[in-house]
Amino acid sequence: MNRENNFEEIQPIPSATIPLPVAGKDMNSILKSLETGVENIFTGDKYAQYLQTMSKFHRYSFNNTLLIAMQRPDATLVTGYRNWQSMGKQVKKGEKGITILAPAPIKRKREQEILDQNRKPLLDADGKPRTEEVEVVIPRFKPTTVFDISQTDGEPIETLAPEELTEAVADYDLFMEAITAVSPVPIRFDEIAGEAKGYYHSGDKEIVIQKGMSESQTIKTAIHETGHARLHDKDIMEKQGIEKDRLTKEVEAESVAYCVCSAFGVDTSEYSFPYIAGWSSNRDMKELKASMDIIRKTAGEMIDELSDNLQELFAEKKQLLESEQKQKLIPAMEAAGYHFDELESTDGNLRFLPDGTHEIGGVMISDSWNDVKEWLEGVVLEDPDTAERVARVMHPERYEKTSEELMFAGEERYALYQLNTESKDVPYEFMGMDFVKDHGMEVTAADYKCVYSGILHDSVSLDELYSIFNQNHPADFKGHSMSVSDVVIVNRDGDMKAYYVDSFGFADLPDFVRQRQEMLGIESPESHLNMGEKSSCISFYVAECSEFPVLGEFHQDLTLEQAFELFDKIPGSRMNGIKSIGFNLQDGSDYEGMFDLYVGRTLQKDIINSIPGYRDNKLVQKAISDAEKIIEKRQAEREKPEIKKPEELQKEKKTRSQHRREAMSL
Repeated sequence: MNRENNFEEIQPIPSATIPLPVAGKDMNSILKSLETGVENIFTGDKYAQYLQTMSKFHRYSFNNTLLIAMQRPDATLVTGYRNWQSMGKQVKKGEKGITILAPAPIKRKREQEILDQNRKPLLDADGKPRTEEVEVVIPRFKPTTVFDISQTDGEPIETLAPEELTEAVADYDLFMEAITAVSPVPIRFDEIAGEAKGYYHSGDKEIVIQKGMSESQTIKTAIHETGHARLHDKDIMEKQGIEKDRLTKEVEAESVAYCVCSAFGVDTSEYSFPYIAGWSSNRDMKELKASMDIIRKTAGEMIDELSDNLQELFAEKKQLLESEQKQKLIPAMEAAGYHFDELESTDGNLRFLPDGTHEIGGVMISDSWNDVKEWLEGVVLEDPDTAERVARVMHPERYEKTSEELMFAGEERYALYQLNTESKDVPYEFMGMDFVKDHGMEVTAADYKCVYSGILHDSVSLDELYSIFNQNHPADFKGHSMSVSDVVIVNRDGDMKAYYVDSFGFADLPDFVRQRQEMLGIESPESHLNMGEKSSCISFYVAECSEFPVLGEFHQDLTLEQAFELFDKIPGSRMNGIKSIGFNLQDGSDYEGMFDLYVGRTLQKDIINSIPGYRDNKLVQKAISDAEKIIEKRQAEREKPEIKKPEELQKEKKTRSQHRREAMSL
């Protein structure tokens, strides 16, 4: 059950570092390269490529994002040579670095006027402003070299998004909830006239998205319109004195959406920017840089806010799921024979203690409730009773009848009943049968409730049941220890009987079974008092196609011998499928119906016995045994040497003599 959740380091396909357009690592050369880069990103497919780089380096300045995109567009994580060494990684020999700009502020001393508390200059004796020497920091930048993680060797590092975030992004409802949280206005869904997928209404302060779109398209539209709401609100733009044409607004919103979708792995193949060259052609360098910086800043803020919201929402959902799992999985583990040790359990260290009934190993320790679920789903339990009890908790929809009802339907099971004192006082509680008789009382099923029911194994007696429910309670048993006044019903070989737990031993309760049947609404209770072969039957069928028995030749309501005879008569050349012999079980259980017994030339014994309802059914087991005998007999007949008649031997002898004469004449 142990499983580690590590950060996943995704290494891109290695590529070479592209030289900058203007050679040289001085500031003038780099600035000229940046000018060329700004012009080039608005041509061809380079704009989308630049936005992809921006999505990965949204905390970097516009200049450095552009420099990385120009030199190594597939970069995912960059830092200096020494920093990589400090993280246990080494830059590969021969790798060429990426040139970016690093802050290199300089300090200068200068004279500065001294101001009073009202921000007015203090004057000296001559009436001149007093000054003092102060140190000021002047921003400067210098070229520096960094390397991408793909250019290094070494151990993986915990730097990229944890797998929880990836899981959260894959959850559509969770992702939409996070987008709604970062949107400055409400988001609603409606029918939109025309071809628009969504819009932001500045007057109503809301985002409207077209109903019925795919999850991917809905997410893209929601992010696009959130970009409009954050950047292009009419009232805010008027207050700030900002004016933008319609195309500029679309470029900014679509670019933000592309960056955010790219950062979270949402499909961006449908995005295209054919209009970007025309939009940028009549704008100067300063205006273009300003728009790119707005896109970078807005996309970066949305990426960070979405990441925080997704992680928080995912943590809440995970906690809720764990709580729901815990409520369901503890009863399932109890059905498997384990008590949950809540006092000694912590997150990542769940402890389960075995009960004394089931023959299982020692203490079980699990990392998470999800691991517990996986174990329960995949565990192979030898005890069919335990396997069924686990399945009833995990998948109750698979069972139409309770275990007690299956007992009344003819299966060999038992049920334990204890007095229902919650609804009324019962005077004979914990009293022996002598007390009941002496006081003229009657033990009736109406006073009881079923507290446990299970499969009755051949070796289990009433005394053993008493021992189990006194000394080694099953983990999923919630009643009190089996005591005087409890009732046990057992169905063995179709014979159902009820027993009162007396002071010493057990006393018969002749009418209790009928009373309980009436309480359960079972019709004709007398027909169930002796259920053996009367309520259960099995017949056989032959099908030309085992997968679809009604396709092609099909015979039913046969004996097993008849089935094998008809099986031989179906030609093997038929193309409808593999011919088969099957059984049709009619016993009122969940396993009632048709099932393959003999397919092709193979008896399906292992498959049949892997199903508890067939493994424990006497009719099915007899069918397997009879089939084995028929198959063995048929095999012996095929291997038996052929005994020829005298006239056949004489004819064969003449034929051999003729062959010898013909050979000699040649």
